[in-house]
Amino acid sequence: MRINLEISELQAFIAVAEKSSFKAAAEGLFISQPALSRRIEKLEAGLQTRLLERTTRRVSLTDDGRLFLAHAEAVIEELEMAMQGLAERTVMRNEHLTVACVPSVANHLLPKVLKEFAASHPAVRVKIIDESARDVLDSVVAGVADFGVNFIGTQEADIDFKAIHSERYVLVARSDHRLACEQSVTWGALAGEILVSVSQSSGNRMLIDNALARVAQGPRIQYEINHVTGAISLVAAGLGIAVLPGLAIAGDLLPSLVSIPLREPEITRTLGLITRKGGRLQPAAQALFDLMERNVGER
Repeated sequence: MRINLEISELQAFIAVAEKSSFKAAAEGLFISQPALSRRIEKLEAGLQTRLLERTTRRVSLTDDGRLFLAHAEAVIEELEMAMQGLAERTVMRNEHLTVACVPSVANHLLPKVLKEFAASHPAVRVKIIDESARDVLDSVVAGVADFGVNFIGTQEADIDFKAIHSERYVLVARSDHRLACEQSVTWGALAGEILVSVSQSSGNRMLIDNALARVAQGPRIQYEINHVTGAISLVAAGLGIAVLPGLAIAGDLLPSLVSIPLREPEITRTLGLITRKGGRLQPAAQALFDLMERNVGER
């Protein structure tokens, strides 16, 4: 059988698998979406199988696509090693894994776990996808990540969700704020305040909006920002207050800021380890999965 595949086709397929999006993959490869689609179609025609499932919501790998992805990545990796003239190729051929997690986990929980993991698996390469809750979920569903750490996914038919940690949302304010000395604060006490909020694309926003809908008067959202670190900076600048999950601000508070538990209503989120339903993790991925469960569950 004559192999008639082009490197550009493999690169296009890998980019779509990683991004779960034709638009994002095309932008990353600096080509148009139609050009990207033609490469994928040509690859699928050459292999005589469908590699990707396309819906209005997401792009995901078929069973054949997940199998072929590992081989495509290996081919590209081998070519990169040859071009770079690396002497120690065995290092690059060692087992590797991908974990997807929300940024708060990547910032505050993952470093400690990875340090312990590296002691027992020094040669395993680890790729971390630290993105929004929806992106983390999509990465696991598409098979791009071996597993994820997320607070959404319990309602997904294709996902197994194993709860490992529950945390409260807190008020973040400057230390000179009128509520800074309170032991806890009701949402009603925030009436009239200016709120710095994460954007509507964040999974946290839905929980915050639900809490605001349950109080007669609450804070007014005036600033929206994608990342928690940006929200903390705006609060430190005196532009308002923020409501954030406790883990997101663990160890990151500036000296000028305080965090105060919120009540009436008290809102929480549950972090869980997510995997594709019925799937089996490779040994290294399972070892990291077990470390995450043990270390985070002890918090």
